[in-house]
Amino acid sequence: MSKKLKTNVPLLRFPEFQGNWKTARVDHFLVRHVNPVRVEPETIYKQIGIRSHGKGIFYKQPVTGEALGNKRVYWVHPEAFTVNIVFAWEQAIALTSSDEKGYIASHRFLMFLPKEDRADLKFVLLFFLRNRGKYLLELASPGGAGRNKTLGQDNFAELEITFPKKEEQEKIASFLGAVDTRLNQLRRKREHLQTYKRGVMQKLFSQQIRFTQADGSPFPDWEKKKLGSISEKPQYGLGASAIKFDGKHKYIRITDIDENTHCFTPNPLTSPDSGISPDYQLQDNDLVLARTGASVGKSYLYKKEDGEIYFAGYLIRFRITKADAKFVYYLTLTEKYNKWVFINSMRSGQPGINAEEYSNFSFFLPCKKEQKK
Repeated sequence: MSKKLKTNVPLLRFPEFQGNWKTARVDHFLVRHVNPVRVEPETIYKQIGIRSHGKGIFYKQPVTGEALGNKRVYWVHPEAFTVNIVFAWEQAIALTSSDEKGYIASHRFLMFLPKEDRADLKFVLLFFLRNRGKYLLELASPGGAGRNKTLGQDNFAELEITFPKKEEQEKIASFLGAVDTRLNQLRRKREHLQTYKRGVMQKLFSQQIRFTQADGSPFPDWEKKKLGSISEKPQYGLGASAIKFDGKHKYIRITDIDENTHCFTPNPLTSPDSGISPDYQLQDNDLVLARTGASVGKSYLYKKEDGEIYFAGYLIRFRITKADAKFVYYLTLTEKYNKWVFINSMRSGQPGINAEEYSNFSFFLPCKKEQKK
């Protein structure tokens, strides 16, 4: 590759910065750090590993020098951009910190420091976590199909990357780091709320917590019901293949129901290739349940805002007519329901629950006013 520097101007940047970003080889910005360990047989060494997909550093079990034998190992620099050459193409990259001081890493872990103060390592990490960075890591990792790829050191050094001056790198990294911090805070808040919700649901559906009527009087006792007794006859979905979305008719399959939120989250959006009929179009109060595979039991309650949706053959529709559909949907998110699914889906082959079995799922149902409350 050419050593000549190329120039670029980004479309979006902080206003205090001017001038071009430079495109140059990786070794213009980074220099490899090497600090070999003189292994002592009686010494115990702490080792690091790096997870793929940018998930950071983890700690391996300590090992004796005797067990290491003749393996090449290096002291971890406490401030280095580190790459696992075996899984670099899967973005097994990370920044070390003072937490890793005194740890070692095998020769498969390359450590890099800024060259002549040209790079901010947080910016370097963010760059290689982008799609462009992943593409370059794959480009520098020749090899066979599957997982038989190894990052070539010369290939990596020759990659061309486009960076601003260090001050702008630091500003960008600081800004994106603040965004990541906020996202992590929101994720933790969401996890706490989900835990709280699960706990409250458990108490509500087991009647440990009861609502009262407007005048303070108790609601009537709950009655035992079966799913089939509060819905129309269950119906299996279309046995059609999925094709590119036609702009109108949406197709929902098991994989289009999010595992966590149970929302309709197609990726990509598709349409059925045949059998489009009102008989298979979801309507208000329609609850669909997955009938086979690892996701058996997964539920989705139709929402008008999701549009015109037709349901696929591995789903069973229950149109709830004698209960509040949202209440019944929440029942399918409880631990009791999950246990019922686990027990009733046992098969000699693939797990599954058919329409008749789902119809026999029993639960306690309050009166309609308490269901809504």
